[in-house]
Amino acid sequence: MTAPASAITPVWLICQFELTRLFLTKRGMILLAAFAMIWGLILYYPVFEAVNILNNESFTENITVFSSTLNLQHLMAWPYPELAVYWLLAVFTFPVIAIIMTSDQTASDSERGTMRFLLLRCTRNQLLFGRFLGQLFIICFLIATTMLAAILMGVSRDFSPLASTFDEVALVYSNLVLACLPFIALMALFNALFKSSKLSIVATIIAIPIIKALLQIAAYYVPVIGELAIVLPGLQLTELAQISSLNLGALQITALLQTAAYLILAQIVLTRRAL
Repeated sequence: MTAPASAITPVWLICQFELTRLFLTKRGMILLAAFAMIWGLILYYPVFEAVNILNNESFTENITVFSSTLNLQHLMAWPYPELAVYWLLAVFTFPVIAIIMTSDQTASDSERGTMRFLLLRCTRNQLLFGRFLGQLFIICFLIATTMLAAILMGVSRDFSPLASTFDEVALVYSNLVLACLPFIALMALFNALFKSSKLSIVATIIAIPIIKALLQIAAYYVPVIGELAIVLPGLQLTELAQISSLNLGALQITALLQTAAYLILAQIVLTRRAL
């Protein structure tokens, strides 16, 4: 029992340090302030005004056609329109936030040369997974905070549907976390490849559309190659927004497999890289 505990302890300590680095450092506070400003505007305008927007007859007609085309009709029946609007915005916004917020996992340690010092007290795998878990907890916290704000907006308007909205809350939270997981793992991989968090962000922004375009061109000649697009995170976000029930389906499994694959590659790269 002592050996597993001693192996887990450094991971947990590194994870805790990630939380400290966000909430108690200047860089972290700036990121949180920027995040709060952006989501404050999102919550104040489209989310807070969700009921008034949906009650507009002309808008309702347009959104009904739009939702039917994208299979989003189930959102119109949710007890809280605020949560429905939040879900549509968050499913496409939070992956981008995850890229920015988790862009510095091991890159700064490599750049400053502090990784040698850290590896005197933990293994490379412990450092990798400790940083990954710390960033995951941060994203989970940010999702929970913004979603709670959206729910409170709905509750302040009408308290009665609160007891019947548990399934929608669980669906939104779990799928938002799953949508972000591959991007957090991808940033861990790019941090292992590059010694710069900014370069990791740029690589993510450039690599995904370029690889997608190349696969589409190759699929024109060999259709089966198009199936390789499943390795790219984010291409399933539209389908994820269409999910109407809380279950573990192909999209969720794909996100978990992508996360595992990126972490394994990050582990291989970080293990073999010279410091």
